[in-house]
Amino acid sequence: LSRFLAMDTLENEWGAYVENFNLLDYGKKNEFLSKQGVETFHDMLAHVIGWWDEGECIITGILNDPNFKWQDKDTDAFNVELTAKYKNVSDAEVLAEFESKRKNLVRLVKELPDHAFTNKDIEGWLAADVVGHYDGHPIPA
Repeated sequence: LSRFLAMDTLENEWGAYVENFNLLDYGKKNEFLSKQGVETFHDMLAHVIGWWDEGECIITGILNDPNFKWQDKDTDAFNVELTAKYKNVSDAEVLAEFESKRKNLVRLVKELPDHAFTNKDIEGWLAADVVGHYDGHPIPA
């Protein structure tokens, strides 16, 4: 994964994510949410926010301590936990947090030293959290 690809995905794909969802008609929105296995777009954003948090913590942990170890999460259980965590958070707050986390990741990627992209763990988390995650949840055209 290159810095360019991570930045491009964060700025262009994720940057237009909410707007692109909002442009879908009612039927396409429901089809998208069903395909993603979530009930609401709120839940979809909570899922993304939670994994971005996890990735950011791990990346900064590795940068600060080369011996940093993280606990692998059970993906399904973590996704359920994220939905529950954000259940009583307003849509407006979730949207604001999504955008704030996206901007934090943009800043993190911009500021990463070049050697971070050759670290298999950092590169792997960026590839999974930024590019792979978008590819797994694309808004249909």
